[in-house]
Amino acid sequence: MAKKPFQPGISANPRGRRKGSVNKFTTLKAAFLNVFERAGGEDGLLEWVNASNHNKAAFYQWITKMLPVDVKQSGEVSHVLSFDFGENGNGKENE
Repeated sequence: MAKKPFQPGISANPRGRRKGSVNKFTTLKAAFLNVFERAGGEDGLLEWVNASNHNKAAFYQWITKMLPVDVKQSGEVSHVLSFDFGENGNGKENE
């Protein structure tokens, strides 16, 4: 059996990231928020979503990718939402 390059429990970078180094996720988040604001913020997004059924479907697909996959629930569930994109992709809310 081949030896693994890293041993379990031993950090490959024990000193961690250098102080002052840029976090790529933070940079990407800042760029995304900048574009969002320049595109009209929440009002601009809402206007774009309501412009067509295609945009609504795309928006719902993006949201599902941005939400956590595994959500823990405590207590009773009083209302469940689901969306049917069906043949016309209108994203109509179902109860």
